[in-house]
Amino acid sequence: MRHFHDGETITVEPWRARSFPVLRDLVTDRSAFDRIIQAGGFVSVNTDGTQDGNTLPVGKVDADRAMDAAACIACGACVAACKNASAMLFVSAKVSHLAQLPQGQVERERRALNMVRQMDQEGFGNCTVTGSCEAVCPKEISLDFIAKMNREYGAAILKNQDTVGTID
Repeated sequence: MRHFHDGETITVEPWRARSFPVLRDLVTDRSAFDRIIQAGGFVSVNTDGTQDGNTLPVGKVDADRAMDAAACIACGACVAACKNASAMLFVSAKVSHLAQLPQGQVERERRALNMVRQMDQEGFGNCTVTGSCEAVCPKEISLDFIAKMNREYGAAILKNQDTVGTID
């Protein structure tokens, strides 16, 4: 819908991704994204004492990259635009943003393994790096985060070769 002329017919359809089933009319069930986040898109914290936010310094470059990735609003436009219905841009933004921060280091490997595994279980397609997801992203999430997630995932697999199928 970026380029059209007056009088042209515009067809509006629900997303054509198996992982986002149509509920009714143009309403789709995007709970697959919620299950991916539940698989590892969080940081566990010790709740006995509140730590001062300034005690964990984060460099400007890392903070900026983390904020760029955290800007993802989980709208699903990347999945809708992808010919494979891949959720790699969404998942990579969530994995990358926490991997950039000191607070995310404890669960770094488990997060990458579990979120990618959940993405696969949800039936999202594989990324073929056509860039259509990046082009439609309203928050301009970069394909660079997919490369970061692939590095995180690869390192986690190598480190946990004997337990990859059982990481919780």
